[in-house]
Amino acid sequence: YSDSTQGFAIGHPGPWTQDTSFTNGVKFVGGDDWMTLEFVTPPAGTDAMTYAQSDVAVVTSAFPGFNQIDIKASNEVKNAVILGFTADGKSSVTGKTFTAHNERYYMPLADGRIAILTVYGPENHYDREGVRDIALTFQMTK
Repeated sequence: YSDSTQGFAIGHPGPWTQDTSFTNGVKFVGGDDWMTLEFVTPPAGTDAMTYAQSDVAVVTSAFPGFNQIDIKASNEVKNAVILGFTADGKSSVTGKTFTAHNERYYMPLADGRIAILTVYGPENHYDREGVRDIALTFQMTK
């Protein structure tokens, strides 16, 4: 997917479809899984780790049943910080509840903004490498 207006490109799982009702970046959905890519402008001088640590309160309120697994620098996505967490989920397909295993990548940009990639899905098919691969496809195009 590429957005020439906002100047970025990112890969997503092939069968996932764009949720055009999401207006704060881009969102793709595939069954009970989804991903969002948003851009924030932190206070001047705020690095990705500091922003991620302060963002935990926002994530906690946005995801019922939030339980932080870790928050650490990525060894694979340049300059990124990863917040790993579980939360309560409910299937849009079956209506059943599940535990979601999620990751949120905070990727600093040259213009001072931070791109935030959140990948959400049921714990029983969590794929760390798949989430990392999505993060690795992200690039600014302008």
